[in-house]
Amino acid sequence: MFSSSGNTKKLSLGDEINYITASLHHELNMIIMSRLPLGLKNPKAFHEGLTSFSILYSSFESALDSHIRNPSTPSRTRAILEHVYIPAVHRAATFEADLKKYSPSSEKDELTKGTPARAHVLNHIRRATTETPHVLLAYCHCLYMALFAGGQHIKAAIARSAVRKLDLAQHQTVPEEAKKSAPGIALFTFDGRSTKEEQELRQKLRDGIRQAEELLTPKERAEVLAESCEVFKLTRRLVDELDGICGTAPTVLVATKQYTESESPTVPSVEGQTSGRSWIKRLDRKRVETMVKGFVCVSFLVGYLMYLNISSPSAATEGLEGNGN
Repeated sequence: MFSSSGNTKKLSLGDEINYITASLHHELNMIIMSRLPLGLKNPKAFHEGLTSFSILYSSFESALDSHIRNPSTPSRTRAILEHVYIPAVHRAATFEADLKKYSPSSEKDELTKGTPARAHVLNHIRRATTETPHVLLAYCHCLYMALFAGGQHIKAAIARSAVRKLDLAQHQTVPEEAKKSAPGIALFTFDGRSTKEEQELRQKLRDGIRQAEELLTPKERAEVLAESCEVFKLTRRLVDELDGICGTAPTVLVATKQYTESESPTVPSVEGQTSGRSWIKRLDRKRVETMVKGFVCVSFLVGYLMYLNISSPSAATEGLEGNGN
């Protein structure tokens, strides 16, 4: 809820989900992007990552499909879920396609079959979607919208990585088709649709969520919002476990810390605002250095311009004539 010109306006369900999960989303995004380069260099790590995320997507898609097809599903529940039941965005099959293209680099790199985090995610989604099936709206919004937005950046990174490897191996210009068929991008591709068609599909999902929220009771809406936070927590749990599986924890923790420090805004506390010296200490060091360098450069520039103006004969003459008048 927010106020505008004295009037209270209700946020749409999608916007409210984005609002309450903003910090969780930002943190998870930084963590995933810091690990992506490691996954692109290590087929086993990438395969493990795909496996973990495939459980997340296939679990809620299976629950959604089950409720839609089950004759005993209450009519109102079915009506809610039908608005977001869009087979074109389902990802279970695309995960399978991508997983087939990634395999361990050697026989020693055995793939992990089952883990505590994966089991927890599977059990949580089964329980939550059985008891409160309308929370599937949270999964549809958070996980599908992620593919339409940030997922496209990951897709581009995967394609660039595959192209570089192919180009270095063949010492030739890589054809455009090779970029489109790079291993691991099926997840981010929607049945060969163009960018415009993908945007239309995204809008269809967004409209479906708006229509579905009209059928929710206040209690059900609150449950969807709460589960939205759980979606990010479940995803974070999977990513944290991947660090242990792939043995990358020390490296990615340093990378994540550096990325977080450089991207997260610094907000001075009330105490800091009362003291100029303490507030400066809270600023990012790089920003302070940039400010100081900028100030020095401007000072030199102003001083140089003043020097030119004073030392210029024409300027001096104009100054004397001005004083004479």
